[in-house]
Amino acid sequence: MIAEEIERGLRKPVRQAWIDAIESFPRPNRYRLPVNTRLLPREHGAYAELGFPLLSGLVLGAPGVASWLFAAAAVLLFVANEPLVVLLGARGKRLQEELAVPARRQLAILGGLGAVAGIAAMWLASPETRWLALVPAVFATGLVPVVLSKNLKTLPGEVVAGAAFSAMHLPVAAAGGVTGSLLWGPPVMWFAVTVVATLSVHAIKSRVTGATPWVVAAAPWAARLALLAALVVAYAHPGTRAVALAACLPLASVVVVNRLAISPRKLKHLGWSLVAANALAVALLSAAS
Repeated sequence: MIAEEIERGLRKPVRQAWIDAIESFPRPNRYRLPVNTRLLPREHGAYAELGFPLLSGLVLGAPGVASWLFAAAAVLLFVANEPLVVLLGARGKRLQEELAVPARRQLAILGGLGAVAGIAAMWLASPETRWLALVPAVFATGLVPVVLSKNLKTLPGEVVAGAAFSAMHLPVAAAGGVTGSLLWGPPVMWFAVTVVATLSVHAIKSRVTGATPWVVAAAPWAARLALLAALVVAYAHPGTRAVALAACLPLASVVVVNRLAISPRKLKHLGWSLVAANALAVALLSAAS
């Protein structure tokens, strides 16, 4: 019995030494996201800001090859933006060093495919559609200094990005044969929704941080005025009534969110309410086309 106790006592330090040695090996972080996911755009609201103008451009007409190529080019270049900002160091020095190789590869592949799709779309499109495609391109060039300065989440930068995203409706819809108010109205609608929603997000954050106190007062009034303008247009201009009434849906949802003064922890509520309202707006536009 005494011998067994002595043997057990001798084994214990040896066993503990093995445990310590095993635990000293580096372990993979089970919570770390895979590289391809970490190189996707982080601004989740931007997915809807680009997605709904592309969707409206596709469903309101008879999309041909050029329409789909314009949409594909926009999506590819949008996704290519994240590896670019990682390589520029906008996501921090650690990610810049850790993801340098996959970011370069992903930027080359997505950027190259996006450029090819865009060139092919311009080649197949009519001259009028080519001119319309320059509108989002011009707004996109305004994002170059924003990206280079690494100020990705400033209010002016988000507004310029929203203008570029909203204007993508133009070439996609025009290539599908859309004309008149269904061509020009939706980009204005999407831009107005983007601006008031962006102001609302900044106001929600500023209530806690105090960073931009003027936005707290400006956001509710901007949403109300935009909603009032949509109602006036719907009443005074029958030719644009469908677009104006469709705009009332997401604008009204932003008005309600501003009224509720939700906390930053509930920003997803704003996002999903806008997604639902935007989807209804597209459905209304589709029914009117």
